[in-house]
Amino acid sequence: MNLLNQTYSLSISYHQITVYTGSETPPIIDWTDEDILQGFATGDQGVSFEGINNGKASIIVTLNSDEPQVSIDRAITVPFTHTRDQVYITSVMAHVLSFPIPKGDYQLTCYTSQQPDQDVYYVNFQTV
Repeated sequence: MNLLNQTYSLSISYHQITVYTGSETPPIIDWTDEDILQGFATGDQGVSFEGINNGKASIIVTLNSDEPQVSIDRAITVPFTHTRDQVYITSVMAHVLSFPIPKGDYQLTCYTSQQPDQDVYYVNFQTV
């Protein structure tokens, strides 16, 4: 299990990062044309956010935090209900990161910051 407020590396592929609950196996989330335009797609117990670039990225997961104090290129907020002991984050064919987020209802925000060497994704769970 990974710690909150720490930086972890994740290889982004197919321009997507998926946040989900349930089992460690990621849900299959199909993207519609509308999903592509809005920058995210939802599925059973998860949401996929559009990644800016494929390749190495940094992931930082927070709980009830303010907006990151860096240049943000995009912020997308969606409702997220969590019913298990862990939340998982991955990309297609990437390793799975797990985080200890308490069960409950959240506003899940994915902040994306494009940096010269790699993109940074700040994933915040805000209790509702």
